Amino acid sequence: MIDRTKVWSGTLNEVALAGRSKRAAKFYDTTLRDGEQAVGAAFDPEQKLEIARMVDGLGVGRIEAGFPRVSDEDKEAIRAIAKAGLKAEVWGFSRALVDDVAAVIDLGLKYCVIEAPISDPKLAALEVTREKVLERIKTAVKFATENGIHVCFFGVDSTRADLGFFEHVYKTALDVGAKEIAVVDTLGIATPEAVTFLIGKSREWVGESVPIHYHGHNDFGLATASAVAAIDAGAAWIHGTVDGIGERGGNANIPEIALALELLYGIDTGLDLTKVRKASERLRQIARYGLEPWKPVVGENLFVRETGAVAAQFHLPHAIEPYAASLLDTPRGIVLGKKSGAASITLKGEELGLKVGDDKVPVLLAEVKKLALQKRGLLTDAEFVEIVKRHG
Repeated sequence: MIDRTKVWSGTLNEVALAGRSKRAAKFYDTTLRDGEQAVGAAFDPEQKLEIARMVDGLGVGRIEAGFPRVSDEDKEAIRAIAKAGLKAEVWGFSRALVDDVAAVIDLGLKYCVIEAPISDPKLAALEVTREKVLERIKTAVKFATENGIHVCFFGVDSTRADLGFFEHVYKTALDVGAKEIAVVDTLGIATPEAVTFLIGKSREWVGESVPIHYHGHNDFGLATASAVAAIDAGAAWIHGTVDGIGERGGNANIPEIALALELLYGIDTGLDLTKVRKASERLRQIARYGLEPWKPVVGENLFVRETGAVAAQFHLPHAIEPYAASLLDTPRGIVLGKKSGAASITLKGEELGLKVGDDKVPVLLAEVKKLALQKRGLLTDAEFVEIVKRHG
């Protein structure tokens, strides 16, 4: 549970949300399948097992182990993950094709997402008619359920589908045995308001007992907002990845969504926020990508201060930060550069165990700014130590 004394968001959200019921929020991680579709990402079986264990340690409820028909390596990885004794349910992924479903069954999985395109642009690109895709869905889902698979039907590009066809497809999938459905914003085009609308309509169409998933992408930077909207509208499961890794603009970012839900909405997600920065760091090492330093939740600069006016308030974290760094198990710090102030010099001196008298602060600050301008960057601790020594 979050220590609410370490959340400094004020009272505005509570006032605005007063009277609204709190929904449950659960996460379905697809880092190993949809996340690996990021350009250049390629995980070997050992790495996939490590990522699965790492994600399981975060506390997600379901992990999509992969699509077995991609390669023999993927089959090996899925088999290992299924046998790893994870707390999370292990799910497979399949197109609406009998051979795909058979590959999932052969690996002994009990849960599977079965996907099929349902928007007219996608169907046209694949040269498949509505009638043909509907037949494929019925055949694949029925085959899966008859073989003991718990199915979630996943309509690709459903946010651009004709609403009448959307309703027909999802009801058909349920009629032949699917137990759950996923509303899928494949190209990230839906506004949070549109997501609210579509989740609401889906609930009307399929009834109260069918769990609804929301799978969003971040092409317009709205994936987190849309995921929050989906939960508020009644979605039970949010699909996403660590860091939002994925194709194009990426997937919904599970840790980012969890932070917003936990700290701003007071919704318990079950995610261990103290582990997400280490998980992000390790995934970056494996997948070989970088992040902007100001990225929410995992950015390296979230609790680092350069600006002098802000450094002067450093002793009061709630004055300059919306929540405590300890909630993410990460330290705070001061760096020195062009924008430093007197307080920055004093704080950095204390951090490094240096004796910096008040009378020395102005000259040290001037030297720091001069060097920072020459470097067009930050000073290292060693450079600051040398400056202090020169003026000692």
